[in-house]
Order: sequence, then C-alpha cells, then structure tokens
Amino acid sequence: MEMKVENKGSDQEQEVTEQPEEQESKSAKGAGAAAGANLSAASFTTFYTWTANGVIHPVNFANANVKANSRVFVNISEYSTDAQHRFIGAARMAVYNIAPYDGGFLAWVEISWGSPLKVRFDVFVDP
Repeated sequence: MEMKVENKGSDQEQEVTEQPEEQESKSAKGAGAAAGANLSAASFTTFYTWTANGVIHPVNFANANVKANSRVFVNISEYSTDAQHRFIGAARMAVYNIAPYDGGFLAWVEISWGSPLKVRFDVFVDP
C-alpha cells in the first residue's frame, strides 16, 4: 500500500489518502502485566503496517479498544519480506506526539527516506 501525501508546510495538515492497517492484537500477559507494573489486566499489544515516507501528521491509528485516557506506546521499524522480518536500515524513523482518543490514537510520524518504505508500528496500550 503506497501512501500519497501533499506537503503543505509544517503548520498545515497534510492530505493523507491511506491509513496504517492493524495486523494483530494480543493481551498483555505475564507476572508484571497487572501487578508490579501498574498495568491494567486489559492491556494489549498490536501492530500496524504501512508504506510511506516523509513527515506525516496526523496519522490516524483506528482501534476500538483505545480510550481517550489510555496510555499508548509506539515503536517503528522497517521490515523486508514480511512484517516479522524487521531490521534497522539507513532510514531515520520516529513517532512523535501520540494523542489517544475514544476509538484510536493520532501520531506524528517521520520516515526520513526519499521513497516509500515498508514500516511496522508495534503498539502497547494500557486502557
């Protein structure tokens, strides 16, 4: 999936035609999942895949289990043949300014490369 973005400047919203797609969701389990780490038993992980480049904001990540007061943590990495084969290449990538809302979260994403790359967003949510 290739994303098309029209760059209008840092003070203007960019026009995004496609959004990241959620791929998997799992409940957080283990000794520290609810007790020692102050996490809810309803905490979960998921990941999204996307093909894009540039500085894009806001990027919408839809997920009905995210609430406005959820704690959302996101990591980004590049992948090759499939989303399980992640690596660190020459492109600089980052996720900034995560803002949860009822039904998902918004984030500012930077993928510093001259052409679209396949990226995976790993997400941990504590609702």
